[in-house]
Amino acid sequence: MSHQILHTILGFLYISIAIIILIILYRKLIKRLGHTNVNHDLFCVLLPVEKVPASGIIDFCFICKETKKIDFEIITLNFENVVTLASKEFKEGQHILHFDSTTVENGDYFYQLKTDNQQVFKKIRIQN
Repeated sequence: MSHQILHTILGFLYISIAIIILIILYRKLIKRLGHTNVNHDLFCVLLPVEKVPASGIIDFCFICKETKKIDFEIITLNFENVVTLASKEFKEGQHILHFDSTTVENGDYFYQLKTDNQQVFKKIRIQN
């Protein structure tokens, strides 16, 4: 009977080791795929607005690692365009777009940056 118990314990041990090895390999694979699939240089970074709630002249800031055509819009929470601030090509670097918030009603909006490979939204509350 002790031989059968020893055989069962060894079976569990082998299965446990195999599971641990599979988990380690899976985690390494996921880590490797996560680092190689995304080239961050292809995307612009949209920074948050400094003043909350926003009022008066609002500075929208974004950073591009390469020259890109950008559409920058203020849109409603229902994704309807209110104002297009830019629809042109921007060179590599940091850019600031100025917007007079008194031209729209007080309320909640999104500001949106669109390129050919990304679309970024951030929420803004305008209160003049």
